[in-house]
Amino acid sequence: MSNNHVTRLHWKLFFPLVGLLWVVIGITIIYFVTHERQRLSYNLGNRLVNVNSTIIDAYEESDDLQKTVDFIKLFTNQTTLDPLHLTVYDNDGNIIADNKEATILIHDGNGKILPDFEHSWHERDTSYLHDMIMYGSKYMVSSATSKDGVIHTFAALPYKGEVGKFLSVDSMVWVVVLALGVLSFLLAYLSSKAICSNVYALRDFAEMISTNNIPDDIESWHFSKDELGDVSKQLLLMYREKMKAEQEKILHERQIGINVSHELNTPVAIIKGYLDTILADKDISEEQKLRFISRASENIDRLAELIDDLNTVMRLQENKMTVHLRTLDFHSLVSKLYDDVRHNHRAGDMELNMNIPAGCLVEGNEGLLNNALIHLIENAVKHSGGSCISIDLLGEEDGYMVFSFSDNGIGVDEEHLDRLFDLFYRVDSGRSRKSGGSGLGLSLVDRIFMAMRGDISARNATTGGLEFIFRLPKGTVADRQ
Repeated sequence: MSNNHVTRLHWKLFFPLVGLLWVVIGITIIYFVTHERQRLSYNLGNRLVNVNSTIIDAYEESDDLQKTVDFIKLFTNQTTLDPLHLTVYDNDGNIIADNKEATILIHDGNGKILPDFEHSWHERDTSYLHDMIMYGSKYMVSSATSKDGVIHTFAALPYKGEVGKFLSVDSMVWVVVLALGVLSFLLAYLSSKAICSNVYALRDFAEMISTNNIPDDIESWHFSKDELGDVSKQLLLMYREKMKAEQEKILHERQIGINVSHELNTPVAIIKGYLDTILADKDISEEQKLRFISRASENIDRLAELIDDLNTVMRLQENKMTVHLRTLDFHSLVSKLYDDVRHNHRAGDMELNMNIPAGCLVEGNEGLLNNALIHLIENAVKHSGGSCISIDLLGEEDGYMVFSFSDNGIGVDEEHLDRLFDLFYRVDSGRSRKSGGSGLGLSLVDRIFMAMRGDISARNATTGGLEFIFRLPKGTVADRQ
């Protein structure tokens, strides 16, 4: 995203936000001004109505109406009601009292009552307030008629002069409007800038992705202190972790490829060496020829076992191998395995011990579980240097049965424990090859336990030797039947 595009985005957010704020301010001000004008106008109308009521009251008390008008004029002089137009008519249309400086004429040139005054003239004991045009200007006019219909009084005020000032909006309102306008501009600008700062960060993030230049220190990047900033930061973290994982995966797969090539080349080179020697030496004795062929056959077996183990590891790792689980009696499975190991001398001179109660049920695959335990036994026989192997039940935990597989050998340095289950990893590569280890055994064990919804970890036992802690889902009698 270019800077121009981002700038336009900033203004696209800014102007609608300012417009929205001004709409709110405008509606509020219009409502306030309209309401205030109505209030003031109502107040002013009530004063005119009170003037007419005073005239009617004076008539009913037989007071001199002209003196009453003069008193009202004197009382309203230099007030909001100045200049007050005030005229009193009798029932024949004659003026009987008047503010002579501001007479209200209700007849046209033919002596007929003007339409604007017609309604109030024929009403009795009522006050009538309305706006009308007189003498070319707009006036507020109030009229009243006595109960006996003898007199009609009219009071009017022009919408100018003191009245105009009275009905005008206080200048402070416009100061407030101006202040709100400035505040709305600042608020809209800062808000749109805060929102767009995350767009800027995402733009920079996209540019860094395109150039593969992600910073190591995420905290050095400036994110806004809000939800959008958190999202931007999380996206960056997720991408960096993903890229790191991808790079580690590439390196890991490359290392696996190198290790596989190396492991396969070793027996192949040995086999080829023996066969080339037999083919090249025509005078080789039958005894030596048979010995070379026997050694080549051993390496072919080793090569086949390596390929088979590697294929199993990869299929388990990629979840392409279907694993059928059922309830197994782990005590019975280990007992039978020990018998087979002793019969085939696969444990050498090491003693096999077991502390698993009868009826200990687990969920697993019998073939894979036997394979995993055989690899653990062979690993102990080849590398531990101990004299005893033990498989013990440690207890039950969160629906899992927890077991220990241990030997009383030399153990391994702590730095190797986290990598024992890596493909082709050897604590001592030279010694492992001499003892026939390929570095695949423990990797296969780890993936077998994961395929059976369990897990395995390694630690050095407090009594010496290496200890593997593995867990398997607990089985039930109902599942076994």
